[in-house]
Parts: sequence; C-alpha cells; structure tokens
Amino acid sequence: MTSRFFLRLGLLVALFFWIFSGNAPGIAGILKIETQTTVEVAEDLLKVSVTFTNKGTEPAYNLQVHLNALSGSPALTGSPVVPQLDPGQSDRTHFEIDVTGARKGRYPMTVHVDFHDANQYPFSALSGMTFHIGKDVNPNLIPLAKDITLKKSGELRFEIKNLGFTPKKILATLILPKEFSTPKPKVSLEIDQRSEKTLGFPINNFSALPGANYPVFCYFEYDSEGTHYTAVARALLTVAKDENLFRRFRWLWISLTAILAAILIFVLIKERRKKLRGI
Repeated sequence: MTSRFFLRLGLLVALFFWIFSGNAPGIAGILKIETQTTVEVAEDLLKVSVTFTNKGTEPAYNLQVHLNALSGSPALTGSPVVPQLDPGQSDRTHFEIDVTGARKGRYPMTVHVDFHDANQYPFSALSGMTFHIGKDVNPNLIPLAKDITLKKSGELRFEIKNLGFTPKKILATLILPKEFSTPKPKVSLEIDQRSEKTLGFPINNFSALPGANYPVFCYFEYDSEGTHYTAVARALLTVAKDENLFRRFRWLWISLTAILAAILIFVLIKERRKKLRGI
C-alpha cells in the first residue's frame, strides 16, 4: 500500500512539474544593431560615415546600410553586404552626396540597417537625426512623441508646438522600420503662431516579432525666407508579447494541482485505514 501511495503521489508531482517546464518561456538570444554617424559638409559635398555595432548576444548576418539625406532624396545603399557581425564587433561604411544648390538650413537624415538572424529572418534598425548646410538654424518647433505598444495595429501620436510668432506650413514625414507600415507616411499641416496640434499616424505590424522594441522617427520640416528648417521626434514601438494561457491562469493551475494532490492524499489515507481495519 505504501509503495502505491508514493507512486501515485509521485506521478502527480511529476505532472505538476511537467506543466511548469512545458510552458516556461525559453531564453532567446538578442539581436541589436546600434549605429554612430558622423557628418561633414565641405564644398557642396556631404560626407557621412556610419559605424554599426552588434550590441546583441547573437551574430547578425547579411548586414547592409542605407542612407537617406535631404528631403525627398532617394535612399543610398552603402558598402557591400557584410556576411556576419558577431556580438561586440563593428563595421563601417561611407557615403558622399552632392548638395549643390540645396538651401541653407537644417535637414533630416536617416540611417537604415538591414540584417538577419541565423534563420535568415529579416530585421531592420533605424537611426534618425538632422544636419545643417551653410547655416544652422533653430526650427522653433517642439515635437513630442507618445510611445505605444501594439500587436497588429495601433496609432502613433505626436504633439507639435509652434514657439514662433508666425504660422508655419509643415510637412511631417514618419520613418518606420521595414517591419511596420502606415498608409500615409507624409502629412501636411499648418500650425498657427504660439499654438499646438496633435497628429496621429495609423501603424500596422507587418513582420515584427512579439516582445521586440523599435525606435521610429518623425521629421517636421518647413521653409521660411530661403532657409530650410527641420525638427525631429523619436518614439518607441513595442510589440506586445503573446500571452501564454498557462502564465495567464497560473495561480488557477497551481490551486487545482494542490487540490488534486490533497484529494489524492485523502483518498489514499482513507483506503489505507480501511485495509488496516480489515486486518
């Protein structure tokens, strides 16, 4: 009787730990690419150097850097594809862009890095900034972003404050990683003097994985008296993690397991007493 009791109890305990181990999340490697960009403008030539570093815990594969500078200019592909970048390693690429005829002022610049994991699943990383040509200027705009968490879709909102004493006609351009999309990335708006507006962009998750974080950027540009002005806002998109049913109701499962164990112990003890009385 004693052996049967411990056998049944052991099976119940084994089942309990199997439930836990079968639903425990595994520890996955981290893929993270960071960039550092230096800019120089000399004799109508924009010179850009981009250093990209693997800050994750897993190798990144097939890396390629793209650059977009000045409003409406096409993206430029950088150095040939880097086959592999191990954790802690860096590489560098250079760009040169002719800016002859560009107005003086401050302009947007975006660095976009494509890379893959060991299974060739594609990822991308963005870095947004501004640079000036000829004369540096203050845009007199304060764009503030609100970070969001989404699964399939959501809305990214910006609050734009005009600190100046004249109205401004602004072109807002949202820059997203390839994992996301928006039906209208460019929006024109007008803000009165000393006032503010709220602007929203609908966001769709195209291929981003649950739990990932992505910085995104929005540029706010306008021209005034022969000078170009740009302000930039940064937001963080977080993809919601898939909620495991066991994790969601784990205390219910623990309670049920404890109740079943108590019932089993009670039944086995009762059966043992009956047999002892029959002896």
